[in-house]
Amino acid sequence: MPKKEKILIFIDWFLPGYKAGGPIQSVNNIVFHLHDEFDISIVTSNKDLGESVPYDNLEFNTWQVKANYKVMYLDENHQNSTRYKKIIEEEHYDYVYYNSLFSVKFTLLPLWTYRKTALKQVLAPRGMVGKGALAIKPLKKKIFISLFKLNGLHKKVVWHATSSLEKEEIEMQFGHELDTRIAPNLSSKMGVYQDKEKREKCLNVFFLSRIALKKNLLKALEYLSKTNSEYKISFSIIGPIDESEYWQSCEEYIKKMPKHIEVSYLGAIPNYKLKDTLKNQHILLLPTMHENFGHVIMESWQNGCPVIISDQTPWEKLKEKYIGYSVPLSETDKFVDKINHFAEMDKVSFNTWSKSSYDFAETFTQKPQLVIDTKKLFK
Repeated sequence: MPKKEKILIFIDWFLPGYKAGGPIQSVNNIVFHLHDEFDISIVTSNKDLGESVPYDNLEFNTWQVKANYKVMYLDENHQNSTRYKKIIEEEHYDYVYYNSLFSVKFTLLPLWTYRKTALKQVLAPRGMVGKGALAIKPLKKKIFISLFKLNGLHKKVVWHATSSLEKEEIEMQFGHELDTRIAPNLSSKMGVYQDKEKREKCLNVFFLSRIALKKNLLKALEYLSKTNSEYKISFSIIGPIDESEYWQSCEEYIKKMPKHIEVSYLGAIPNYKLKDTLKNQHILLLPTMHENFGHVIMESWQNGCPVIISDQTPWEKLKEKYIGYSVPLSETDKFVDKINHFAEMDKVSFNTWSKSSYDFAETFTQKPQLVIDTKKLFK
C-alpha cells in the first residue's frame, strides 16, 4: 500500500470550538472526505473565538491523536516561527493548507516561515476578498494585501476558490498570473427529511451566523419589523457575539420591534446540536454583505429550510428551484415581501419548498466531483 501524503492545516479555531462557524466546518469536512487518502495534521489555537479561557481537558503545544487526524492546540506563547519551524523539522509534510487570508498567526506567520521551503502551500481566502468583505475595515485590509503582494507571497501559493465568483475576486486583488483552483466547499452527511409543522400566517425565522456588521443582523431586524402585523413571526438569532458594539445596536432595535415579532437570542450552538434547533424552524433570513459559499445557507437547505438571502453570495436562481430567494440589499420591500410570502403559506405549500431545499442540498453535497476537485488542490 503506497504511503499517504501529508497535509498540515493551519486554522485559527477548530473543534471542540464552534463559535467561528463555517471555517471550522470547512476544515472538518476536508478531514472527513480526505483522511483515507491523506495523513492530516491540524495546528490551531487553544481557545474558541472570542474566549479568553482555554479549552478544558485538553493538552496544549503537543500532538493529540484523533480518529481521522491529529491536532496541536497552541497557546499564545507558542504561536510563533520557532514552533512552526520545529513542526516541519520533526515530520515531513507534502502540503500546507491555510484556512484564512487575514490571519496573522495562522496564515501570514507560517507562510512567511515556510516561504523558502519546497512545501506546496494552499491558501483559502474564505470570502475575505469579496467587495462586501473588503468594505469592512478597508484601510487595514488594503495595507495587508499590499504587503502580501510586495513580498511575493501571492505567487507562492495555490489559491483555493470555492466558486468562479471567488476566483474572479482573488484575481481582481492579486492579479491573473496565479495558480487558482476551484473546489466548492464539502458538506457533512445529511439526516433523513421530515415534513415541517406550519400554520398559515405563522412563521419561524432564524438568523444563523456570527453577530457582526458583515452578516447584517440589524437589516434582518429592520425587514422583519416591516412585515404584515397580521402574521405571528418568531425570530431566533443563533450565533456568537463577534462585535459587541454592533450587538448593542441590535439589542436597541429589538426593544422597539412590533408586537407581532417575538425575538429570541439563542447564543452560539455547536454544529452537532443544530439539527435539533432547525427542525422547528422554517426559513433562514441572512442579508449578508458577502459570502464566498455560506455554510449556514447549505445547512439550512440540509435541514429543509428555504432561505431569504442577499445577492452577495454565489447562490442564484433560488426561486426557480423552490429553495428560497436571493434579493439585492437595496431592495428592502422585496425582503419584506418574501418574508410575508412564506408567513402566508399553509403546511402543504410550505413543505413543497422545504422538501425542494432538502433535495437540492442532497444532490449538491453527494457529488463525487466535489471530493475530486478538493484533492486537485493538492495534487
